[in-house]
Amino acid sequence: MVLRFLQTIPSLGGIYHTNTNSYQTIPITGLEYGLLTTGEAIVFLKVDWDEPETLYYHLAEPGPEVSAHPNNLHICTAVGQYLAFTLMALGSPGERREIRQEERLQAMKNLKTWAEDFESTLRSIPENERSASSDYSPGHEPTTYKDVDRSPALPRKRTRRTAACQTGEGSLRKDDRQEPSDDESAPRPPDTPTPTGRNTRQGTRRSQRLALRPRGGGGEQGRQYCTQKCLLGMVKGGFLDPKCPNVALHCKSCAPARARHPVDHKEWLRLLWKQLKQSLDDGIRPLGEGGARGVLFQVTLLAHGYTFVSKGTVRAFIKDLEHEAAVYERLKPIQGVNVPVFLGAIDLRSMDKTYYYDHRVYVVHMTFLSWGGCSIDRAQNMGDMNRSLEDEAIRSLRAMHREGVIHKDVRLANMLFNPETNRVMVIDFERALLLEPPRRPLAQLVPNKRAWKSETMDAKKVTGDSSKRSRPSQSFSEDIWLAKTAFLEWNADRWARVARAPC
Repeated sequence: MVLRFLQTIPSLGGIYHTNTNSYQTIPITGLEYGLLTTGEAIVFLKVDWDEPETLYYHLAEPGPEVSAHPNNLHICTAVGQYLAFTLMALGSPGERREIRQEERLQAMKNLKTWAEDFESTLRSIPENERSASSDYSPGHEPTTYKDVDRSPALPRKRTRRTAACQTGEGSLRKDDRQEPSDDESAPRPPDTPTPTGRNTRQGTRRSQRLALRPRGGGGEQGRQYCTQKCLLGMVKGGFLDPKCPNVALHCKSCAPARARHPVDHKEWLRLLWKQLKQSLDDGIRPLGEGGARGVLFQVTLLAHGYTFVSKGTVRAFIKDLEHEAAVYERLKPIQGVNVPVFLGAIDLRSMDKTYYYDHRVYVVHMTFLSWGGCSIDRAQNMGDMNRSLEDEAIRSLRAMHREGVIHKDVRLANMLFNPETNRVMVIDFERALLLEPPRRPLAQLVPNKRAWKSETMDAKKVTGDSSKRSRPSQSFSEDIWLAKTAFLEWNADRWARVARAPC
């Protein structure tokens, strides 16, 4: 990792160490700006993504700066400088570009690792030598930029189009001639460690980047999700669904009425793995939604146009999603009707990749599912729809119970209304309890009387005492009771909002 120009920073304890930590966060999160602070000093950081190995910085000491610039003290305060820096980081409307995942991965791959372990170095120094002697004086003078004019820059005067036509291109105003254009950078203040030789071309490069920047998601933002019948048919090796909005992409040279899917499930997963290895940007778009164990993406298999949902999780919660996959395996008979279709899972670590979703949300495992539907709140309720939503939710829960699954976390957030099937689908099975199916007797003496038994599972998946675990019927009732309570509270809150609404 190259930290150019940092050697001129006045002696602030641990400045190199702190900068390397802050700098590491910037490429991972795809940011352009960052900062660190000691309380008395602030170091503003910037990474130019055309040259990510270089870290630019500006050292600010608001206290001394306020004293040195009494006429513009409001600009020099910590609040003023934070505000200015925030506006810079936000950028002008339409100018912010999102750094793609592959760009981040490439930058981190090319960066060198800081070789020195500062904690080890500190421990190697005897304690009696770690503190400076009483007569030692570092002689540090605060950075105040005393010779820099800190008065606010006046906005540039702009001529109207008509005036420009009348005066011609050659007669520019004096004020316009003195102000830098959009593709130029104003001269930097003295004593700022950022090099000045590069300033003249940075503005132009930024404009070029903005013009050429990708819009994200590989251009798949408007793609509709495949139907339950479509994806279920692909998993089972069946026929295409003529009603799927993407059927033309699945079958580019055949009539979809009685055509089979172009790939089987195994080949489908192989193509998806290959696509993700090639790029974590094309065909994948974060939805900005998530729960306790994962975040959601819209994913498209670009080779054949299959569009579905992915639930990504971090390393710590992989076991939870693997347990959820086992639950979906048990629920195969009701997939596509009462629960989404399970499409498989891919571990990004197998391709040495990580999806940097957010700060410390580093997705390494992705589960793929059919789109379950919209939230209950967004469902279009007409007439007696409220009651039917509750009925459909309970119907789906009972279907799960017949397959030997207790949900254990029944909430409205874990139920979706699917307009295709006109049913409520249940999702999120990280806490679900699998029950062992009854053994088939040699001679069925008393049919349909054998109860489900609790399956031996990981301890953290089983809640409650042993007596409760041996009574699945009670757990079934708890699931149903939680669903009824959730809808009761939802309806009460909904009517309260209606009552408060102005006439």
